[in-house]
Amino acid sequence: MTGGVYLLDKAAGVTSRHAAGAVARANNFKKYGHCGTLDPDATGLLVVILGKATRLAPYIAGDTKRYSFDLVTGILTDTLDLSGKTLEEADCSHLTTHDVASVLSAFTGTFLQKVPIFSAVRVDGKRGYKLARAGENPDMPEREVTVSDWVAGELSGNRMTLEVTVSAGTYIRALARDIGTALNIPAVADNIRRTMAGSFSLTEASKKDCCSESLLTMAEAMRGYPSIEVDAASFAGILHGNPLNSEVQGTAVAVDPNGNLLAVGTGNGTQFQPKVVLVSEVRK
Repeated sequence: MTGGVYLLDKAAGVTSRHAAGAVARANNFKKYGHCGTLDPDATGLLVVILGKATRLAPYIAGDTKRYSFDLVTGILTDTLDLSGKTLEEADCSHLTTHDVASVLSAFTGTFLQKVPIFSAVRVDGKRGYKLARAGENPDMPEREVTVSDWVAGELSGNRMTLEVTVSAGTYIRALARDIGTALNIPAVADNIRRTMAGSFSLTEASKKDCCSESLLTMAEAMRGYPSIEVDAASFAGILHGNPLNSEVQGTAVAVDPNGNLLAVGTGNGTQFQPKVVLVSEVRK
């Protein structure tokens, strides 16, 4: 296998980069990456790309992700989770399940979200978390996010479990902060767990670094895109990035008769133009 996609159920206490590296080593790949960073304390689905599949990142990253998390009321920290320095505490015993649920509509749809200081986003060329650790308080940018499909549990003590679907780049910690602001209370996120990323589900993931059932071929990882079967006579054309006659429209994949991924490209209804070619020699 020259490339693949591994679906890992990341444990808490490890960075996404280190978790992906462990998967790569366990599966004998030197080149690797991952789609969508999880905070070190967060758990759940991490899509690890291996070998030639690193070239497919823009296609398999997915525009939407789903999370579950605990909204913890009565406390605000600098990291917006329970790992950080406490900035504010308050008695929130008056709060009800209905109170929290009633503000979720304000965080549904497309809106601007202020990026947390403790993030990898750069300000004046420096990572936000590095500036924060140096005692600085940079003005973090706002980003457009899209949020939908809230599911709210019952408030128990100062915790309430929430589930939500978000666009790529949305910070769950910032959602917790902003929900608290809407309720006029301090709040942070805890037990953040990603359950879906694009077409991939946590139910397919493994807690182990090497599990055959969680290692997808490149073709399997591109599920959801229309496919074009390429015959032997057209292999050379794919190798050189030449267009193929096809009625496919939009992003599509070209596969050989055995289902192996040859290329990813775009179609205009009459031709398919390869953009990412994954074969290096003509198939016999």
